[in-house]
Amino acid sequence: MKIAVVRNPIAGGRVGQKQWAPLVAALRTRFPDLEIHESRSSGDARRLARELAAGPYDLLIVAGGDGTISDVVDGVLTSSRSHMPLAFLPIGTGCDFVRNFHLPTDPQAVAEHIANAPLRKIDAGLLISRDAAGAEQRRHFANITSVGISGEIVHTVNAPGRARILNGPLRFLVHSALAILRYRPYDFEVLIDGMRVHQGRLALVAIANGAWFGGGMHITPQADVADGSFDVAVMREEKVLGLLNLLGRLHKAGHVGHPLLSFHKGLKVEIRPVDPARFPIEVDGEAPIRGGFVAEILPGALTIRT
Repeated sequence: MKIAVVRNPIAGGRVGQKQWAPLVAALRTRFPDLEIHESRSSGDARRLARELAAGPYDLLIVAGGDGTISDVVDGVLTSSRSHMPLAFLPIGTGCDFVRNFHLPTDPQAVAEHIANAPLRKIDAGLLISRDAAGAEQRRHFANITSVGISGEIVHTVNAPGRARILNGPLRFLVHSALAILRYRPYDFEVLIDGMRVHQGRLALVAIANGAWFGGGMHITPQADVADGSFDVAVMREEKVLGLLNLLGRLHKAGHVGHPLLSFHKGLKVEIRPVDPARFPIEVDGEAPIRGGFVAEILPGALTIRT
């Protein structure tokens, strides 16, 4: 089996560097001809994935966090070989997407798992938006796209030049608290399969293929990456203390049943902002698009080895 790894060398900071050494050693023992390709800048993993998918490989392994996985998914699905199988080495700040698969953590076990796991199909999401000039933009995603306080948190976490003293869930928790203290409700319209489910002020909308985001927040507990539909969470909390309480419940899914939170299923979700200047979007922990958009589920679009 000919394998290429797409690695984000800065994923996870110092912790990621420590994780990488034993993982790559175990992989090289199991797959002696393994090739390593490192991204050089933001979004470069997309280019690498597109090029490698068209090459003589049987499997691409993604070594990085949610943003790297999202870039590779977009690269593969826009390549000439969109059925290229993917496997995952979770090294990054959030690593939420891989929570859907119960992967081993021991390096040797990871290598054996990749060697022996069956291929299967899972869903992906497609975002359709327009840039400032009105040209259509398309972007695939693996896990969750959300708008509102979560987008504001991600923009803060990923701000250029911000010191990476904290990593993982603690980093998200600290920046969540800081963003919430400045919180003001957002204002937009949410349509699911053509039906309006919300119009007006709210805190967050999450369009989910997977079940976790934000460093372990179990936002959509019923989400299934292979059920052919999105799970959509709409959070209507407008007060700071109420939002703190609600977000604090997410890690253990204690938010389910809250009167200001509703869950929906759908194939197509459209989000229309009232004020485009206050419309923070995050896509798998990154911010690749701006403005109103449509999200469509792509059933069985991804081939993975998990």
